[in-house]
Amino acid sequence: MTTKIIGYLGWAIVLSVSFYFIYNNVFNYFSYDKTHYSDGGFWPSYAPFLLAHVVFGMIALLLGPLQFIPAIRKKYVKTHHTIGKIYLISILIAASASLYLSIDKVIITEKGINFGTGLMGLAIAWLLTSGMAYWSIRHRNFAQHREWMVRSFVVTTAFASFRLFNNTLIDDFHIDPNATSDVMSWACWAFPLLITEVVLQAIKIRRGYAALSKKQQQNVVKAV
Repeated sequence: MTTKIIGYLGWAIVLSVSFYFIYNNVFNYFSYDKTHYSDGGFWPSYAPFLLAHVVFGMIALLLGPLQFIPAIRKKYVKTHHTIGKIYLISILIAASASLYLSIDKVIITEKGINFGTGLMGLAIAWLLTSGMAYWSIRHRNFAQHREWMVRSFVVTTAFASFRLFNNTLIDDFHIDPNATSDVMSWACWAFPLLITEVVLQAIKIRRGYAALSKKQQQNVVKAV
């Protein structure tokens, strides 16, 4: 019961942050004009890539949680597969656009090495974790597929957590915006991935210990 409550609470937090991010940051870009794209220097050359990143990233962010609902995964297998394909294709487009923007716009044009490499690392992590999820399911390795999908969605939510913590540190704690952005471009995905990996491996250790204990008990019974 405690595990379920923690799980529900975790999903509630993730969904709340995601909808907050979409409402406050995403909808503005649907007005495709100079007013909404010139602030960051995206208009006109980089605007199409930013729009592709925003739209398909939002699709992945909204579809991701559906992949972890047992009822859909077990009872509606085709629906689960379709959602998964759309999720992975959306990430491929969004991450590719992000990778281009981080290299060409931020690193090369603006010389923002720290910020740009952080965003580039985020895009690469997004592509790799999602690619591993696809590769594992192609080989019908369901356990690895679930783990890589967890990692993939953790990276997917990095954009929402970046905005939330970046704005909080700047607005409430009055930290230098440039320094904050440089740090958060790395911290928004590297730190959550580290925590996720610890949790995934801890689950494996716990299950392995439980299986070993059960086997030892069975051996004792047989010996008696």
